[in-house]
Amino acid sequence: MKDKKLVILGAGIGGLSVVKELAESGVALDDLDITIVDEDFSHFLGFTLPWVLRGWREQGSVPIEPTVSALSGVNTVTGTVAGIDHAARTVTLVEGTEIAFDALIVATGARNVVDKVPGLRNAVDAGIAVHYYSAEAAAAAHGALNRFTGGKLVFLVTSLPYRCPVAPYEGALLAADLLRDNGYRESTEITVYTPEKQPMPSAGPYAGVELVEMLGTNNIAFHGEHAVERIDSEQKAIHFADGTVAEFDLLVFVPPHEPAVTIDGKGWLAVDTEMATGYPGIYAIGDTAAVTAESGRTVPKAAIFAKNGAKTAARNALHFLGIVDDGAALSGEGYCYIDVGGHVSAQGKGNFFASPHPAIHLSEPSELLHHDKQTEEADWRALWERVTVPAAR
Repeated sequence: MKDKKLVILGAGIGGLSVVKELAESGVALDDLDITIVDEDFSHFLGFTLPWVLRGWREQGSVPIEPTVSALSGVNTVTGTVAGIDHAARTVTLVEGTEIAFDALIVATGARNVVDKVPGLRNAVDAGIAVHYYSAEAAAAAHGALNRFTGGKLVFLVTSLPYRCPVAPYEGALLAADLLRDNGYRESTEITVYTPEKQPMPSAGPYAGVELVEMLGTNNIAFHGEHAVERIDSEQKAIHFADGTVAEFDLLVFVPPHEPAVTIDGKGWLAVDTEMATGYPGIYAIGDTAAVTAESGRTVPKAAIFAKNGAKTAARNALHFLGIVDDGAALSGEGYCYIDVGGHVSAQGKGNFFASPHPAIHLSEPSELLHHDKQTEEADWRALWERVTVPAAR
């Protein structure tokens, strides 16, 4: 029997990246029992959802399911986490199964909670509000935009934090692109409302301003510092906390988020740059984790930081278990692509831990960057859906 137990909760980008880091660590893991738990072992790269919104991809083309061979040497458990007992060192699943651990990496991500905004569910049920934070929802949003023949189209960030800091702006740009193709752009007024002062605040003072300029170039209005209070589905109106009201014909929203798993009911799992939660041997990465840089800015909930966090947590878990002599700190180097329509993309890239603040700028949109984004998905998909090819003779 193996001496030490490492449990990974979540088989999305973060959890699978932990598996990848362990496999590539070059460390002997003969005495380590590795278990990964997931609800259905299907995930997607978040940046593919706006492609479904735009109509470039079908809903069914988005999910990625790792093969048995890709998870060779790892115990897989299908189930939903009900709770973590940090003192007893156990994870309990909804059906009652208990899984013991010596070290634990939580990578369960965030979930959508539409009902947190009063009236929003009614607007969804009425067919006048859609989002694109799941493959099914993104397909429905594409259908709504494809049927849209003009009027007031509003993109709304309902609360902070949310996954992928550029998503609402990318969505607005792609919707404009779709409406141009359909012949209804001239008859449509597009507006974005958000609680943020400007887009991409974690990137520093420059990228957000540049993104607002990009929106303006595409005749998309931006309104920051607007916190939603409620949605009136009968009047098709958004009521904000400051008393202002915005009318819409179609509302496309970023749903409120909450962590899929918590410890002691404390919400987002605050971690340091070692991805440590403060509970011995328990680490959190990806969207469920909350990391604050020295500048006071929060690290964005983006795939690159799930991967960076996986590298850090994997090393520190091995260190905690006495398998390696040293740990690691989270890298602040990150990037984000922004599709702007016409199969071209911009990119913001740099050090999100820079002091006194990050100095990230947006690049000029290009077909090459759009191709790079597509390649990133293809490479990730090939890693987990790989097929063994016989050696050439």
